[in-house]
Amino acid sequence: MDNIQWMYGHEPKSLPDEWKKRIQTMFLSETGEEYSLQSISDLLIPEWAGNMLLIDQKLYPAPESLLGLLWALPYETHGVRIAAFVLEAKHQSCGWGGKAWNHLVEISQNKGKISIQLEVKAENVRAQEFYKVRGLKVIRHLENYYKSGLGYEMKGSIEAPSK
Repeated sequence: MDNIQWMYGHEPKSLPDEWKKRIQTMFLSETGEEYSLQSISDLLIPEWAGNMLLIDQKLYPAPESLLGLLWALPYETHGVRIAAFVLEAKHQSCGWGGKAWNHLVEISQNKGKISIQLEVKAENVRAQEFYKVRGLKVIRHLENYYKSGLGYEMKGSIEAPSK
């Protein structure tokens, strides 16, 4: 696994279409949600160190080298919003999500951010547990937010990463 690592900073619109197609496939297989290349390009995610791509260096620069991503953006005055967070199934529960989370928390704290929020599918209990362990709580039900129906808005304080 030494060949796998998080790369920081990339914004969605800067990625080649082949990579956006890889992202489409990943979201469809891992979340069941369909996104167009245009909707990926139109995400208002700035270039900053809070954005991460999980890359297999042995396969890079091929699109298949992309194993996961976390896209976040500064939100409101003191917050951060996660717009997208997905890992291929075979790379889940291996610590990659936790590493990305801890990095995002550190970067956000350095920018003076104190809260973090996101939306998650109601049926994605595994993701909700991941977020709950990190201090987020469901603050609102989002009817028909996802194609498959109910989503939750989750929010919490940005806390120091657990080592």
